[in-house]
Amino acid sequence: MNLGALIAEVPYIACYVLTFSAFAAAGAWRDLRQESSGRNRRAAFWRVATPLIIGAILVAMIAVFFPVKAPPHDAEVPNASVNARKSLMQLAINATIVTPFVAWVLWRRQGPAALGVGKDDAFRSLAIGACVSLVCIAMLGMLSVPLWSSTGTWWLFMSMLGVGVSEELIFRGFVLGSLAKRLPRKWAELGSAGIFSVVHVPQRIGSGMSPDEIAVSLLVLFIFGWCYAAAMRKGKNVPGLALVHAINNVCAVS
Repeated sequence: MNLGALIAEVPYIACYVLTFSAFAAAGAWRDLRQESSGRNRRAAFWRVATPLIIGAILVAMIAVFFPVKAPPHDAEVPNASVNARKSLMQLAINATIVTPFVAWVLWRRQGPAALGVGKDDAFRSLAIGACVSLVCIAMLGMLSVPLWSSTGTWWLFMSMLGVGVSEELIFRGFVLGSLAKRLPRKWAELGSAGIFSVVHVPQRIGSGMSPDEIAVSLLVLFIFGWCYAAAMRKGKNVPGLALVHAINNVCAVS
């Protein structure tokens, strides 16, 4: 395995762990508000504080060891090749992929919760996702006016939002929920992460990656899937995860 390539992925891995930390803290805060006894409240407080401390340490470490490099002044317009046609094609592809899962849930009359969508926590999930997305943009060195003022970037974001929504509904909603009915929760999370990683193999091979590059990519995808599955356990909703997923993809592609 190429160690240099793995090290280059560390800021992205830190974003995945940060995503889990944020949703874990939010879930613990929800529990803290429901606790009445003093001892339980103190324990719940530390369940809120610990992931926040971990997240702060991660941000600081990335800032120190992976400092942001200023883009060259003569850089081309970011994502100039991405347009409405490409974005709509990607959205159509993702809609086609997720449709069978939605149809299955509707046929079984299971409701949106079977896909990881809950009415009660949806807005909070999106709010947490928006905050984490902003921090990840900064951690990944993507706080760039030319980047986010480019029309192509926003078309790319729409494309990646389709990817994020479809993959989160399938893997953190349908697959994780199905496995959790048959396995202990932690094994279900590992299983869903493994499936998430493996299904990307054909795309990685098709893109011409070497075996070493594929191995690094699959490991990173496994960590991604595991962190997001654990975040789903804490946050109980996929909208915020889909948003962070989309932003991470935009940063990776740009």
